[in-house]
This record gives sequence, structure tokens and C-alpha cells, in this order.
Amino acid sequence: MGPHRDQPRVLSDRRARQLRDALLLAASLGVVGGVLLLRRSEELSASPAPASASAPAVSSPGLEGGEPEPAAPEAHAACDFADQGFGDYERWRPLPLGRLLVPPARAIGADGGYDLLLHFHGAEPARKVLAPRNLDLVVAGVDLGTRSSEYARALDGDRWDALLQAIDREVASAAGIAGAHARRLLLSSWSAGSGAVGRVIERGSRPVDALLLLDALHGNYMPGQTSLVPGQLAPYVALARAATRGAPLFYLTHTEIPARGHASTEETATFLLNEIGASPVAVTAGGDGTPAGTLGSGTDAPAGALRLTRMYDGGSLYVRGYAGTGPDGRCAQLGLLPAILTEHVLPALGR
Repeated sequence: MGPHRDQPRVLSDRRARQLRDALLLAASLGVVGGVLLLRRSEELSASPAPASASAPAVSSPGLEGGEPEPAAPEAHAACDFADQGFGDYERWRPLPLGRLLVPPARAIGADGGYDLLLHFHGAEPARKVLAPRNLDLVVAGVDLGTRSSEYARALDGDRWDALLQAIDREVASAAGIAGAHARRLLLSSWSAGSGAVGRVIERGSRPVDALLLLDALHGNYMPGQTSLVPGQLAPYVALARAATRGAPLFYLTHTEIPARGHASTEETATFLLNEIGASPVAVTAGGDGTPAGTLGSGTDAPAGALRLTRMYDGGSLYVRGYAGTGPDGRCAQLGLLPAILTEHVLPALGR
């Protein structure tokens, strides 16, 4: 009789275990399902929304930056410039967004005024080619990823003004000069960094004295077409027209690297020149691949990666096309920075 009296308890314990196991299984499935849903949500939020075929949105130039750039572009041979140190600069100083090189106090005016070069994408390669030249520029470098949308979002809201204010504070602290302020602003971007430049131009809250786009101006096509979205590059066209009349200085370079699903930098350069009624001049390369007397000789990039194919000069507008078709050709564009600054930008600023 004993075993029969204990049977209900055994059954009860078994049911309890079964119920507990069922609850644990359900909870586990819920966790797994939640993780999968979270991952799917992140994938959807990271993917650009499809354009409407009936009414394509006019987006900022190249906000999505076209095809993703390598995660570490400076690892390419042409980006691995020789490191000759920091010259007269201190080491990098951290900023809330990016980092800063502050020159000796001689580069800061008695009133605290200084010339600022703000470069987006490829800060360390830019430092390697610029710092040894001792150009007396405050240099800020911002690296945020490999898509121009990441740069554009970083300057949403009041972040652009906050960045400029942070730079002023750091310069004042480093130089020991109260009231430090950027008297002239030079904007430079390479590749994906154009997203930040697009935001700055859209805002129009601060005049730009020189704009340097190094293989950086992309554009979006109309859905199902290979023509650019109307009005998309209007701010750059307006700047190009103003540059032909003398100010501000606008220096644009491009490679022949093809793009997938959007306009390449070669296409956008051609479009921009067509819009202002200008035509580039074809360049026949010399024995070293770089025509004498043109920008490209004396830079820190391999000559083969900077074979000039076409050019246009009009007022303060300069367009240079290069034959590069791969990562090295794109990286080599960063090597042009010192020559662009010393041969064109600084003289235009009276320096």
C-alpha cells in the first residue's frame, strides 16, 4: 500500500519538473527570438531606405558615400606615407569629435586669430604629410568610419558649432592666448569625409575660405538611371561658380575609380564643370607619368598613382583628374595636400 500512497506525489513531482522544463524552454526560445529580432532591427536601421521611384528625394551630395571604403585606408601602400614626426607641432590633442594639432604660438595672432585646416577622413595620413612642413596651420582631423553618412550624422544639430568652439578652447589652452578663434577656415575631405563637408555647406553658418575635395565628391543617381538626381550638387555648383569669380578657393580632384550604384568622382567632376560651362584640358603625361609644372610632382605619393589626365583652372577653381583606378590611386590623393596648400591655398590667403 505504501508505494500506491506515494504515487500521486511522484506524479506531482514529475509534472512539476515537466512544467519547469517547459517554462525554461519557452524562456530560452524567447531570449533567442529577441536576439534575432534585435539583430534584424539593427540590420534594417543600418541599411539605407530604398528610394521612391515616383518622387526621389534630393539628398545631400554623397551622403551615403557610395561603396564602403576599407576600414583602415591608411594601410594601403600609397597611404602608408613615411612618418617624419610632428615637426613643430605638439602631439595630437583630443577633441569631443576628432583630434587637434596646435602649431607654435607664432602661428597665433596677438588677437588670438589663427588659420584652421579641418580635415575629414584620413587624419593620420594627413598628419604624416603635413606636420613636417610646418605650415603654421591649426590642423583638426576627424575620422568616423568608412561611409559619408557617418560623417554627415556626426554634424547634425549644433555639433558643428560645438566642434569649432572646442577647437578654439584647445588652441587657447595650448597657446596660452585668451580668445583664440579661427579667422580663416579651410575645409578638406578625402573619400567618405565629404559627408561632413556636405553638412557644413548646407548649414552655411560659417564662411569657408577654401574647400579641398580629394576624390571625395560622389552623387546619387535617379532610380533606375545613370543620371544624377536634379539639384543634388547645387551647393557645389554654386561654390564652383563663385570660385571662378575669385573666392572662395575650390580645389577638386578625382580618380577614375568606378562606383557601384552611384556616380563616381570622375562623373561628378564632369557634371560640375558642365554646369558652369567649363571644359577640362586633356593632359598628356611625360616620361614619369606626371606633366612638368603641374601639381603632383614633389608630393609624398608615388608618381604612378598620380598620373594627371585632365585639368581645369578658372579663377580660384581648380579641377584635377588622375588615372588611378584602385585603392592606391585613391590613397595617393592625400599626398596632394601639402602641394595644394603651399602652391594655391596659402598664397590665396596672402601667406
